[in-house]
Amino acid sequence: MSVSPFGFEDKEEAERVFKELQKYKTGVVKKIERETKKEEPPPLHSLTSLQREANKIFGFSAKRTLEIAQKLYEDYKVISYPRTESRYLAEANRPLVVQILKELEREDLIPQVGKVGKRVFNDEKLTDHHAIIPLKKPLSLPPQEKKIYDLILKRFLAVFYPPYVYEKLRLFTEVGKKYLFYSEFKKVLSLGWKILYKPEEEKGEFPPLQEGDRVKKLSQKMEKRQTQPPPRFTEGTLLKEMERLGLGTPATRATIIETLKERGYLTKKGKVLVPTQKGRELIQKLSSSKVASPSLTAEWEKKLEEINLKKLGYKGYKNFLESIKDFTAREIEELKGLTFEVKENSQPQKRVYRKRTKKRYKKGKSNGRS
Repeated sequence: MSVSPFGFEDKEEAERVFKELQKYKTGVVKKIERETKKEEPPPLHSLTSLQREANKIFGFSAKRTLEIAQKLYEDYKVISYPRTESRYLAEANRPLVVQILKELEREDLIPQVGKVGKRVFNDEKLTDHHAIIPLKKPLSLPPQEKKIYDLILKRFLAVFYPPYVYEKLRLFTEVGKKYLFYSEFKKVLSLGWKILYKPEEEKGEFPPLQEGDRVKKLSQKMEKRQTQPPPRFTEGTLLKEMERLGLGTPATRATIIETLKERGYLTKKGKVLVPTQKGRELIQKLSSSKVASPSLTAEWEKKLEEINLKKLGYKGYKNFLESIKDFTAREIEELKGLTFEVKENSQPQKRVYRKRTKKRYKKGKSNGRS
C-alpha cells in the first residue's frame, strides 16, 4: 500500500501501521524519477501585483503602496505611470527599454531586448497604459520609496534574465514489501532571474542512490494533525481575489479596502484582515440580496469599462443606467424595515479637530501683505 501524504483518518489504522513499521530498520529504493524544470521570470508589475508584493514583503497597505508609487512617478519621476492594470509593454517600447537599460547602467541586458517576445512585449494584452517600469536611477530616495522602487527595478531587470532551472528527484522507497514511501529532492542547476532575489540560494545535491539500493531508517514518529481552515485574507491576497473577480480597478481597490476599514466593517490584526461584528451583521442581513454579490459588482465594473471605451454606445449607456435605477428601487422595497443590531464597533470613527487661525492686520500703512 502507498502511505498517503495526507495521513490516516482512522486513528486505530494509523496506530496499527505505525506499530508494524517499527519492526523494519531499512527500506529499498524501488523507483527514481528525474525531471528538469524551468521557471520563466514573472511578468512586469501592474499596480495590483506591486501592492501584493509590497504587502507580502514589507507589510505595506495597498493605499500606502499606491501613495509611494504616485510619489515616485510625480515627484521623483523615476518610474512610469503607476495606476495601470497591464503587465506588458508595447512592441514600440523596445527602443525605450534599450535607453532605460543604458540609464540603469545595465547594457549587458540590451541584447536580450530583441530576443524576448510576447512574454514582455505584447500589444494584444495592453490596456490604456503599459506596465510599471523604472525610467532612471534615482540619486537618493527615502527608505520606503526606495523599497518600492527596488521592487519595480528588480522585476524590470528580471524579465531579461534567463529562466530559473532546477532538477526534481522523486524517490519511492518500499518498506516491508508492503508500504511505499515518497520523498522529493530539488537541485538548482541555474539561478537565472532568481539571482536578483536569492543570490545565495543553496544549490543542493541529490543523495547518491540507485534503484535497488537499501537505505536505513533514521527515525519514525506519528503526529496528530487537523485539517486547517483557509487562511484569512491579507491585503495582498485580498487584492489578488478582487482582481480575479473583477472587483474595482488597480486605482480603486486600495480605496475600497481603506473604506471598509474606516467604516468599521473590517479591522487589521497583524497582517491579516478580520471582519468586525458590524461587518458580519451587514453581510448576514444582506445574504439574500444581490447587493452583496461580487458577480453583480464585477458585471457593473465591466459595463462601466465598456462605456468608458465607447463599446456600448449611447443606447447601451442609457439602458445600463435604467437597469441600475430599477434594481435600486426593487432593493429598497425589499430591504424596508430591515434592522441592524450592532453591539460593538472594533474600529470606531474618530473625530478630527482642526485648529483655525485668523490673520489680523492693523489699520494704517500697508506692510506689503494681502
